[in-house]
Amino acid sequence: MSDYQPSALKVQQQDLQGTVAVITGATKGIGRAVALELSTRGCSILGTFSSTQSAHNFDVLTHTVQDIYRASDSKATCPIFKGVAADITKLDSMGAILIGIESAFPSKKIDILILNASVNTRPKLGQASDADIENSLVGNLHWPIMLMENFAREKVFNANSRVVVMSSDRVRDPAPGSALFNVTKAGLEALVRSWAIELPLAFPGTTVNAVSVGLTDTPGLRSFPAQAVEALKAQRVPKVKVVAGGRVGYAEDVADVVGLLVSEKARWQTGSVVAANGGAEWVGGT
Repeated sequence: MSDYQPSALKVQQQDLQGTVAVITGATKGIGRAVALELSTRGCSILGTFSSTQSAHNFDVLTHTVQDIYRASDSKATCPIFKGVAADITKLDSMGAILIGIESAFPSKKIDILILNASVNTRPKLGQASDADIENSLVGNLHWPIMLMENFAREKVFNANSRVVVMSSDRVRDPAPGSALFNVTKAGLEALVRSWAIELPLAFPGTTVNAVSVGLTDTPGLRSFPAQAVEALKAQRVPKVKVVAGGRVGYAEDVADVVGLLVSEKARWQTGSVVAANGGAEWVGGT
């Protein structure tokens, strides 16, 4: 079997038809790839972006999926798309998500939650500002906790829902400057284990898992200085096990793992951290 290469998008089997997903950070990189994976399987999407200035990116995503369905021989109907500006460093931003769910989807409930958006601030020890610390803790921990509290309180989830939290393999392979990012991602993994116990009590059949993401080709990575990117590749790519010589992951590599976890076939998997890094770092081992 040859190594994977991203291919042209197409309408897939509609196993998620009639479902609704909330995806934070849905307009770029991994979040966008997840939105495309789920929507081409029939899932309606409420996607968030950081500010109204980013709304255009969500419009492009919406039109992309609409064009895919129009060009398809399938009789499937394009799912609903709803974009919401929600800055994860502002706790009051989650109200717009609840309003969006109520206004855009007849059931006023969701089946899938993908916590993808994060604050990726990487000051080295002794260089972190108060804003670096506060934004990391609020955006990566406080905001997701409060969103889940609101969703549980308002009974937003259907039974048999799927929650997927995006983590990082840097939790298990730290580097200078990664402390704030790593501690918040480790906290999210701890929340996954707790949520996996509590959510099914209110929403039977619901699963909660985290995905540990490795070095992945995203706009975020490409925004780093070229020298820093090359240094990361030199350090991380040789650790990849599944491809001879290693490679940087594609956003679609991660989206396919998420796509499995939200499927009915993942009904017996919960409270787990699943690696999506080509074997660069093991979860629970060395």
